[in-house]
Amino acid sequence: MKKYLFAVLLLAVVLALVGCFKHTFTVGNGAPEGAVVYDHWHSHWLFGIIGEENVDVHKLCPSGNATIHEETTFVNGLIGAFIGLIYYPTTVTIRCHGGRADATINLTTAQMAALVADPGFISLVEEVAPERVRDARLAQQNAKVYLQNTRLAQAR
Repeated sequence: MKKYLFAVLLLAVVLALVGCFKHTFTVGNGAPEGAVVYDHWHSHWLFGIIGEENVDVHKLCPSGNATIHEETTFVNGLIGAFIGLIYYPTTVTIRCHGGRADATINLTTAQMAALVADPGFISLVEEVAPERVRDARLAQQNAKVYLQNTRLAQAR
């Protein structure tokens, strides 16, 4: 009986050591060397049956090119070996082409003034930040004055 129990335990240990897995998913053209924008543990419960955690890849990678890598790391496997029947973590890493959804817009002073002077600017501020409408109206007046002064200086 002890030999049978030892053999089963040895087989379980061997399977646990070689049972690590890696999955790689490519979205769009992928970004295997891109900037890491997401690196978190995902929890799986009851033999991995329960525990679906969705990540909005399009929000993280607006370019549409991402590589999603899910794996059981050594630490994940160690934790899973002790409490694997109840809880088993995996590590999910997402890399994006172009990095995060940050954007940089370079505008000249005249271009910025033209945007603020546009009649739709106040409507946008009312929709997005209604508490700042008063400031937006003042900025719009200043932008209009700036544009008029610029036109007068160019006409001379």
